[in-house]
Amino acid sequence: MQRGLDYTPLFRFLLSKVGEDWDRVHSEAVSRLDKEEPIWWMVARTEADKRARFGIAESTYFSGLYVDENNRLAVVDPDLRIEDMEPYCPCCTHTFNGKPFVRKFLSWQEKEQLQLREQQE
Repeated sequence: MQRGLDYTPLFRFLLSKVGEDWDRVHSEAVSRLDKEEPIWWMVARTEADKRARFGIAESTYFSGLYVDENNRLAVVDPDLRIEDMEPYCPCCTHTFNGKPFVRKFLSWQEKEQLQLREQQE
């Protein structure tokens, strides 16, 4: 991954095209890019390449995509929810598909205290 280039608009474009014909989506995406490679960061080329989500930078995540048997762009894990994602540090704004995580960062001490309270209830 090359530093300094922002492919967020590409990733948002691809997400907006889920369910559409891949050949058309791919053609439009390639026509706007300096190189094709960033498309494949998000869209799996093979079954083995499928990922529920992928990260760019330190705290930015997007849904993984693939091309289904009908040549339609699809989400690898449509059940993946931002509400289930947990930030790994307090200093960054963690995002998923362009939206900030809803859960706040908890230190390991806070997690232990929360677990103890839940067990006592």
